[in-house]
Amino acid sequence: MSTVRQYIRRVSATGDDFALHERLERWLAAHIPEARELRVADLRKPGTGMSSDTLLFELGWANAGGARHTLACVLRCAPRGSAPFPSYDLGTQFRVMRGLARNTDVPVPEVLWLEEDASALGVPFLVMRAVAGAAPCDFPSYQRTDADDVYAKSTPDVRRRMWENTVEALARLHAADWTKLELGRIDGGNAGDDPRSAALRYWRDYLAHFVKRDPSERTAVFDEALAWLAVHRPEPDRISLCWGDAKIGNVLYESATGEVAALRDWEMARIGDPEMDLPSLHLADLRAQHSAGGVLEGTPMADDLVRMYEEASGRRYRNFHYQLVFSTFWRGCVALAVMRQMEEAGREISRDYRLRGFPTLKLCEMLGLPEP
Repeated sequence: MSTVRQYIRRVSATGDDFALHERLERWLAAHIPEARELRVADLRKPGTGMSSDTLLFELGWANAGGARHTLACVLRCAPRGSAPFPSYDLGTQFRVMRGLARNTDVPVPEVLWLEEDASALGVPFLVMRAVAGAAPCDFPSYQRTDADDVYAKSTPDVRRRMWENTVEALARLHAADWTKLELGRIDGGNAGDDPRSAALRYWRDYLAHFVKRDPSERTAVFDEALAWLAVHRPEPDRISLCWGDAKIGNVLYESATGEVAALRDWEMARIGDPEMDLPSLHLADLRAQHSAGGVLEGTPMADDLVRMYEEASGRRYRNFHYQLVFSTFWRGCVALAVMRQMEEAGREISRDYRLRGFPTLKLCEMLGLPEP
């Protein structure tokens, strides 16, 4: 889906960087009143990031005594224009990272400021302290032997440790008492929400109202998959804070050791069945393997991941297959939504490209459905 990813980056471009630079500098100066000679420098786009505008910059200022300070920062904005989700709540992302940093040992970026009023930069945004580390890149796939990538360049032992450390961080996330994190509004955790079914409800509505032009429109394979998910939904044995978009491309690693520097991209965080995260991690890697046409040594298979998680959490994993189908379903829905946006913007999408993408064929394989 590299064409889809390139389209998302193009339509969510930041625009006039100079104007953004000046407006960001004014906003920061107003929110750090003790700072003197505050400057924003080296405003730039990172090599990764999908559905939110993400920029890196250096913040410099002097204190009252004249001593200079510098801080490497990340600016994360809600998308401008077309985007793969109908709405964004940067406040939830901010509160999730702040709550985890204050109350757990789950490695996350340090959040510094949140602005939910769009008048400052044209969209809501948050500012985080930059974390030293590198994330595996989806496109070109980190599973390619020739990729200029932290994963491809690592030894098999370090790759294995990347996965082990990520799964351990996931187990710590799920063990956290989410009721004490001061999360505010979050899907699955609000009054009247049923955290057991909220995730499936969200993606059912996403397919009906964001992917389809009309809710009655037929979407091959995905309609059948949704029906299967509704019938076979298991009752979770616990409820926790879930990462949502679990994949190693959303992890910053210390390249020499494979240690996790930070779990990032919390836009899909929710309260629900924690078993949804590990299959999401695996499905994203299967897609990377598919794109690369192979798998690098040190990459665990599904049984290995389950064993890692059970050892890290002390819990038995019960419903991996169901949650793998669910992860394939929702990732495929996002791809369909973006392809629809591409068509509406004048891009031609071939029937084969639409109907025979990786998530669609994976759903057919897992559910025994005929390929479209």
